[in-house]
Amino acid sequence: MFASHKRRRRKKPVKPNPSFPLTPHNNGQWCKKIRGKVCFFGVWEDPQAAVQNYLRVAADLHAGRQPRPTISLDGVTVKEVCNHYLAFQLQKLEAGEISPRWFEDCRRVVEKFARLAGLNRLVSDLAPDDFRQYRQHLIRHGSSSKLRGLGVHAITRCITVVRGIFRYAYESDLIDKPIKYGKSFEKPSATLMRKSRQAAESKNGKRLFKPAEILSLLNASDVPLRAMILLGINGGFGNTDCARMTLRAIDFDRALVEFPRPKTGVERTVPLWPETVNALRQSLANRPAPTNEESAALTFINTFGRPWVREITHRKANNTIEKVVPIDGICQEFSKLLRKLGLKRRGLGFYSLRHTFRTWADEVRDQHAIHRIMGHTIPGMSGIYVEEISLDRLRAVVNHVRSKLFGTAETSQPAASTAASAT
Repeated sequence: MFASHKRRRRKKPVKPNPSFPLTPHNNGQWCKKIRGKVCFFGVWEDPQAAVQNYLRVAADLHAGRQPRPTISLDGVTVKEVCNHYLAFQLQKLEAGEISPRWFEDCRRVVEKFARLAGLNRLVSDLAPDDFRQYRQHLIRHGSSSKLRGLGVHAITRCITVVRGIFRYAYESDLIDKPIKYGKSFEKPSATLMRKSRQAAESKNGKRLFKPAEILSLLNASDVPLRAMILLGINGGFGNTDCARMTLRAIDFDRALVEFPRPKTGVERTVPLWPETVNALRQSLANRPAPTNEESAALTFINTFGRPWVREITHRKANNTIEKVVPIDGICQEFSKLLRKLGLKRRGLGFYSLRHTFRTWADEVRDQHAIHRIMGHTIPGMSGIYVEEISLDRLRAVVNHVRSKLFGTAETSQPAASTAASAT
């Protein structure tokens, strides 16, 4: 007989006494369901420590309050502060206040900083020189995969996150005084960011497409990528905009798309070209069967019946999020098409269609109409007082972009002049 390689589940322990308030969970921890949510308090091997953890936060949890963090007599460590901050960001992620991608970027920065600063080091021991050394590390070899420094935008993001850790710690009473970072831990200046962008453009070119390049992409693309490319240049759609656009957002009778932009929640109205309408119809005619209710509501789903842009969440044994892996099928397929046509270069991707749309649309000089199409908030007091923008103005913008692409201003759009409310 061969020995079985199947992992045996450990036998759950018996409660130390009948009044013990916790229950053993399959993941090896003591738990209790409070207000519909399973909360974990410690491992099976130490029931007394688990019940102490429970009693410390029981009143807050049963009342629906966030338990106050505990600080040891010796002071709070870098690890404790970082864990509290990530728990705070996780709450914002679950509430939909931040994106999974931002949470993952934040998690990576926090973990890297904690390792460099020292996990068990007291926060009170951190000095400006520690933050200077961390900034120098980002400049010299910030990438974990290669010994090369981060760009100015990535350095700015890292500094923003690290400052956010200790601002949160101070405002949450984890530490009793603000952190002194020193002058060397400032974000890259606006001048340096401009120079960095100019250097990148000089090396790789602007993040813009030429009309002939877009036409070649359209001719070489299949359904539904062709429809997405047309949405990108017709109305400045980005990857997530296409992936999350619902079927209800499309009005084929009026040749319009109306739905809030996923990134900002700002309402947008996009008049569609005849080419875009036809491509959308073809895409829907060849649309795969969705795998769930969420996918069934989307305009574009991949061959597996899932959203083109999604995230895979990896969780720990206690069900907390360990990391979030973003998957962007639109970016992957578009990059393949760029390489196939010999158009691939650094900085040029699907989102460059949005840059191109905005650049061409600016020639119309109707900024409010452009904001409405792209899903941007109208800036200043105009955003409060402008209540409506006519479809004629919106169509004038998209038709100008169409003329730049196809070399003709002729359209077959409905002659509607109804008004679209502006945010």
